[in-house]
Amino acid sequence: MSLKNSLIYIGKNIKPYWPTVAVASAELIFRPLFTMLDKKSPSETKKYTALREGITELIAAPTYLIVPVLAAKGSNLLKNADPKTVKMAKHNLQILGTWTAALVVIPGLCSAIVKPFTDKIYNKKDKSEPAKLDVTSKTPEIEIQKTPISQTGNFAKITPNYQVNIANFTHSGMKVGG
Repeated sequence: MSLKNSLIYIGKNIKPYWPTVAVASAELIFRPLFTMLDKKSPSETKKYTALREGITELIAAPTYLIVPVLAAKGSNLLKNADPKTVKMAKHNLQILGTWTAALVVIPGLCSAIVKPFTDKIYNKKDKSEPAKLDVTSKTPEIEIQKTPISQTGNFAKITPNYQVNIANFTHSGMKVGG
């Protein structure tokens, strides 16, 4: 069997959603595994991230399987059409179902399921009161001259911290552009 014949066989006989189910199944195993193998992250962070990734892929694999099959049911609307047209429509609807699963259904399900599930596992309770922020300044107190310069009349005492000339004036401050 040549490569061309193999590819034609695969194209005709494999449903469009099987590759995405295979990828989601592999990610279900390997994403949490690789997250746990990360030596730079703290242990609690790795566990939480691996759990989230595992739940996400656990949701994704069956969703990639179910949504395209349901979308393909739309080809039943073409009852009086040519059988080739119905088969092509079913195939195209399965592809559209896979895209819909990836772009809409899986993110929606993950938003609805993953956070509450992980909060329940880690015993996180819903906070009814938002966290209080410390808005006091941690910078040291700066001494401000009490009398205005115009009242003292002594402008000679006020000198800049560094001498201003063309060389350092052009290289100071915020740079704009390249």
